[in-house]
Amino acid sequence: MADYSQTVSFHASITVNLYVPGLQTKDQLQQWIQSDVARMHLIDHLKPQSFDEIEIIDAADEAAFIGE
Repeated sequence: MADYSQTVSFHASITVNLYVPGLQTKDQLQQWIQSDVARMHLIDHLKPQSFDEIEIIDAADEAAFIGE
C-alpha cells in the first residue's frame, strides 16, 4: 500500500482524565494547562478513545506521494 501525506484540519471534542497537581479552580487549571509540562502531560495521555467527537473541517485537494 502506498503512503501519502495530506493536510487535514479538524475540530475535536476531547475528554481526558489527567492527574493534576492538587485540587484547582477552573482558572488555575487553565493557567496550568498552558505550561509546557502540562502540555507534554496532556499529549502523553491522548489516545484514540479520548476523542468524544471529531469532525474534519478541511482537507487539502491533493496528497503528496511519500513512498511504498
